[in-house]
Amino acid sequence: MRLSVVICTYERPALLAALLRSLQGQDGTRTGDVEVVVVDNSDGETARSGVEAAAAGFPMPLRYVTAHPANISVARNAGCRASIGEAVAFLDDDQETQAGWLAAVLDGLARFPHDVFFGPILPRFEAPRAVTPAARTLFTREGTQAAGEELFALRRPMSQRFVLSTANSIFRRATALPGPEPFDPHFGQCGGEDLHLLCRLARGGRRFAWLPEARATDFVPRHRCGTGYLVRRHFAGGQAYAATLIRTSPHPLREEALLAGKFLIQAGLLPVMGLSMLRREAPGRSFAIRAAGIAGKLLWRRLYPLYRAEAAALSRPEATTHT
Repeated sequence: MRLSVVICTYERPALLAALLRSLQGQDGTRTGDVEVVVVDNSDGETARSGVEAAAAGFPMPLRYVTAHPANISVARNAGCRASIGEAVAFLDDDQETQAGWLAAVLDGLARFPHDVFFGPILPRFEAPRAVTPAARTLFTREGTQAAGEELFALRRPMSQRFVLSTANSIFRRATALPGPEPFDPHFGQCGGEDLHLLCRLARGGRRFAWLPEARATDFVPRHRCGTGYLVRRHFAGGQAYAATLIRTSPHPLREEALLAGKFLIQAGLLPVMGLSMLRREAPGRSFAIRAAGIAGKLLWRRLYPLYRAEAAALSRPEATTHT
């Protein structure tokens, strides 16, 4: 099996169905060297019926597996174990592949020697009028790099304006998915398990590349554009970033001291940054989001359970789409 497409899902059967339809329409699905593995991380196995119904007419092998407890790292590791491809592509259940995605992935694997590949992600906002610059930046991955051009997880150049993640990514199994559990469950409720793995790979000399034609879209619900969610997301992201750099460093104590100094300086500059934001639309919101990211980098030891908090907020009777 040349390629396994692993989709981790959690209680989003309608979005998952749309993703499967987008894969079904890709050219090259009937070659026999591509499979799809859906990993259901929900307690109620909410994806089972939809996947089993789709499998009957699917143009490539489509399998359903479960992973417990609810933890994105546990789900990704289960997908790695269940799949058999020489390369593993990860897609999120709220994404859809665009025309030419599969051809671009297989072409990239054949042409370039890199260990991990990444494609563009364009957001599809549920409520376009609610979109802020911070939300658009967070949910967009676009670049001007050519196919096969180098990308970086550590010390990103200015030309790479996005952080790498497993969303719409392709890993060579032999070189980029070490051990039976490549994703650390410590990050499974906060997020950042992908950055943690990528930083470990980067420190080990693995190489990353861009595939501009392997395009996917990402559905963004209205509540994820709200200030409350963006503040929590940036706080958790700051924690994951600091924890990743420290836990993967050959000199963690020195790394921690350097990062603490850097982030304290950033915190001290917040009032100045606040003044520069006065000319922008909704400066208070921008300031709060920036401050949350810095606070997360300083308070990294106890990771905030972002996914659990989001699920709890949405389940409350008083919850609104502006959460």
